Amino acid sequence: MKKAMTKMTGSVRACALAMVVLGGAAGIGVFTPQAALAQVKSVGDVKTLIKPELPAGAMEITAAMKSAKVGETITVRGNVAMSKDAFVENRAMFTLVDESTRKGCCPPSDKLPDTACDIPAEGRATVQIVDANGKALRAGLNGQHGLKPGAEVFVTGKVETANGSDALVLTATSMHVPKAPLPSGFFIEKQPENAQDVSEIRKAGTLRAGDEVVLRGRVGGSKEPFVAGRAVFTLMGRGLKACNENPDDKCSKPWDYCCETKEEILGNSITVQVVDARGQILRTDLKGRRGLKELSEMVVVGKVASADGKAVVVNATAVHAGQ
Repeated sequence: MKKAMTKMTGSVRACALAMVVLGGAAGIGVFTPQAALAQVKSVGDVKTLIKPELPAGAMEITAAMKSAKVGETITVRGNVAMSKDAFVENRAMFTLVDESTRKGCCPPSDKLPDTACDIPAEGRATVQIVDANGKALRAGLNGQHGLKPGAEVFVTGKVETANGSDALVLTATSMHVPKAPLPSGFFIEKQPENAQDVSEIRKAGTLRAGDEVVLRGRVGGSKEPFVAGRAVFTLMGRGLKACNENPDDKCSKPWDYCCETKEEILGNSITVQVVDARGQILRTDLKGRRGLKELSEMVVVGKVASADGKAVVVNATAVHAGQ
């Protein structure tokens, strides 16, 4: 075990074993938090940490490692490593990896590799759950509460170790596990070219089912433009002004376009949804991801699922989220 520590190849197994060794057989706990952040006694108690709401402001792991400081509480998003040793045996600990890292190492498949691939340190975080004494809970988490290799997980927790691009260890205070993760690479960093404004293309009336589209707009059109628990939202074009763009308007929810008629809202909007291979809408939230909220500017890449002359539905395959 000490030999594995000295090599530190960057694999999930090396990371996990190193953490157990640091905890020690004496039972002093992994990295020994000064105060227990999660009052759990068994793997069953871990369910109290699982929250139904997707936390806003989650950072990708690579980005979080650049600014994380020991003792602060942060929220990160990642996927459990696609490896048989992503979870530490008999310890409430697992390895979370950045999406960009997951693409090049241990990509999703029906069969997990027998041995862990090397995951760059800058693309991984180790998550632990501790008991009332600050010791890592003596229980495995694989298969519990939706946690499994490849699962998308949002973790809010206290930073125990932060060493630039070398290590990030979090003691979880809460977690959110979407029932269906978004496709890998769904959020794109570079804004697509030749995007058309939603209002302009709706006015032209040329959209047909099956058309490949790149559309620009902002989230809005009702008091709740995001559908809770589903990957669905309404995208408005610039043909209509949001209430906060009208002089002296004091609307508390300017994204609902309450100054406009329902017909005008429908004629300047599209419904955007993300579906699985069977065409079923994904059971996950979009609000809060990458800072998405009402009136967020977006470019959506996808295919028209339906267009009946009044309403248009687009199956999104990629999204660029503006500021």
